[in-house]
Amino acid sequence: MTRWMVAALLAAIGALGQAQPVWAQPSAAQVLSDLGWSAADQQRVLNGEFVTNDAAGASDRDLALSIAFLVKTSPADLSEQIIAGKILGTDPQVVASGEFNGSGSPADLAQLQVSKETLQAFVNARPGEALNLSTGEIAAFNALKSSGPQAALSQLRQMLLDRFQAYKVSGLAGIAPYDRGGSTTDVADQLRKASNAVTVLRKYMPALQQALIDYPRAAVPGMRQTFRWVNYNIDGTTTLVLVHELTAADGAARAVVQRQFYVSNGYNTEQAVAGFLPVQSGTVVAYTNHTFTDQVAGFGGGVKRGIGRRMMASKLTQMFETTRSRVGAQ
Repeated sequence: MTRWMVAALLAAIGALGQAQPVWAQPSAAQVLSDLGWSAADQQRVLNGEFVTNDAAGASDRDLALSIAFLVKTSPADLSEQIIAGKILGTDPQVVASGEFNGSGSPADLAQLQVSKETLQAFVNARPGEALNLSTGEIAAFNALKSSGPQAALSQLRQMLLDRFQAYKVSGLAGIAPYDRGGSTTDVADQLRKASNAVTVLRKYMPALQQALIDYPRAAVPGMRQTFRWVNYNIDGTTTLVLVHELTAADGAARAVVQRQFYVSNGYNTEQAVAGFLPVQSGTVVAYTNHTFTDQVAGFGGGVKRGIGRRMMASKLTQMFETTRSRVGAQ
């Protein structure tokens, strides 16, 4: 899940801000309508409610949903907090994080530490769904069975650095697939489908959508981007994530994208797009999330996806509400 991004979006909810002018293109009503929210739902958003909506899945492995809500601050402030990573530490599930500088180096991952149990899991890795690793990565970890934990940690840091550098140079084409044992999971294809599924982005900011598909060959003038690694503790399990986040402006509006181009376990990949749309009372946030997992494919997949979406919607809404209450009490 894009937990720190959610926290960042909401950290400014209680902040004081001046009323923003309504911009004609695109208006919040237009965008929300394009995303499937009715006029009644739009009014609920303006009244301060969190309103969820199922988004069209990009594949049978996609748990897609949208959430819209009102924030009493400007789009520029929200996007700045996210791209600067200022609110990352507010997420209790974040154990540690770091930013990649330039083309990346081992020093960027020097602060990454994990337990011996986590390192042993990598050393004992096998093709399958327990860990998301390529065939070569599995072999590299297996070769360390007679070595100590420091060697495994060094290999883990190197693996993350290698994946970042491959993505930085080649974009989606540089993402190595996960070895499932007799088959592979093509993360690049899933992210490409997620990017193509954001039709509202294609309508209003087509250059940004193209940049998502053709990165690094395509970009948007004025686009800002950062790359980070994040160590999450999710329900007691270590999950390591490589993140590409970027933001672009359209007048007073902003679009912010968080792409998780590597996830060590739990799910395959995730891409979230948030539109920050100025209204007189602040900013309407239209947030769409595509999370891909192999666990909802096949027989009974429709039921699993329905349950998964409800669980995601419930958890995200709880996070929104908790953060808003915390900020409002300050």
